[in-house]
Amino acid sequence: MGRVVLATMGSWGDIFPAIGLAKGLTEAGHDARIAASPAYDELVRAEGLGFAAIGPLLGFSDYAEDPKILSGRLGGFAGFAHLFRRFIFPALDRYVDDLAASIRDADLLLAHPALVAAPIAAAYVRVPWATFSVFPGLIPTAFSPPAPTRLSPGSGRTGRMMHRVAWSAARFNMARLFDGPVNRARRRLGLPAVSDAFFAPVESGRPYLVMASPAVIDRPPDWPATVTLTGFVAWDRVRSFPDPAGLAGFLSAGDPPVLVTLGASSSLDPQHFYRHAAEAVTRLGRRALVLTGPTPADVDLPHDPGIFGTTFAPLSLVAPRCLAAVHHGGVGTTIGLLRAGLPQLVIPRGFDQPQTACRMTRLGVARAVPWRRESTERLTRELRRLLSHDRYRRNAAALQARLADENGLRESVRLVDLILRA
Repeated sequence: MGRVVLATMGSWGDIFPAIGLAKGLTEAGHDARIAASPAYDELVRAEGLGFAAIGPLLGFSDYAEDPKILSGRLGGFAGFAHLFRRFIFPALDRYVDDLAASIRDADLLLAHPALVAAPIAAAYVRVPWATFSVFPGLIPTAFSPPAPTRLSPGSGRTGRMMHRVAWSAARFNMARLFDGPVNRARRRLGLPAVSDAFFAPVESGRPYLVMASPAVIDRPPDWPATVTLTGFVAWDRVRSFPDPAGLAGFLSAGDPPVLVTLGASSSLDPQHFYRHAAEAVTRLGRRALVLTGPTPADVDLPHDPGIFGTTFAPLSLVAPRCLAAVHHGGVGTTIGLLRAGLPQLVIPRGFDQPQTACRMTRLGVARAVPWRRESTERLTRELRRLLSHDRYRRNAAALQARLADENGLRESVRLVDLILRA
């Protein structure tokens, strides 16, 4: 049995699967701990897991003060770059030092692919490391572009050539953004400089676990053999979040509602989304269950007995009792909705959300509306189309059945066992 540190960054969609995997590893006899933002200390320890804080204490309210991180320009790269320049790079040495301290007695570091402190800390402490992710979009491939495009060139010879050019440009931009800060952190510790630092997880030849389903993600033939699709690891029964008062009664009081949510990250700056989405649902004579997430501002929902609003409820609990969902396209949210067999209206904004929206529309389980075009009228129109065409529900139900045959947690634990024994 081994001592494993799972280091992650991001919001609920990143920390929840890490907790789920850590609990699975613990049940298999390993000593599994989480290393993440100090903001998650209470949440993780309430699950009976060890926790190490890395980086400064940055909560949702801190990120909400700078909504530029949610920018969807350049396929989400603009917001992603601003997040690192504003919050991560100024504290990179602290991230490295905190993470290094947390893994000194570890047998393995499993790290989020965007946690650029991980390869530095692992090299300094000389601990084996690997990558775990819920999102495959950070793995270059000639079979899809680094950011979604309105007109896809396909995966034929011309399409693959265009995708390679797009990935070359993306790698150039990522190197400009990351290589300088990463190499300054490495020099401080006496480590040699590297190039193309952001893509170290996939270029290193080390195991790379993508905790996503082969039923949802087509594995490109040019992915390295070190990359494995394990199936989804879905966990959201958070002990430190009490069940919302009145939720059970609302769910039982009428027809299945339409679920409305922005998850955690996009709820930092919801603008008028919640009101628009709730109004769209009620205009169609449906009830709305609105999960507002950790938004720092009061949510202005219409006063309507057919609308129930609360900060959080486990999707594994509420989604199976809903009719459909209107959401932002976050990976964690999307996983929960797929497992419940719900048709979806996706309004992506930044980060990996546009790619997720494209993937859901290709699977035939969703319609999509760009964030900048969302309005009550547009959402009403698109939601009516989603609910009136039975193919979305049929496709969602068929995909749900395929996912029911998978056990991503068991496969992920098995692979970690193999890594520890290597």
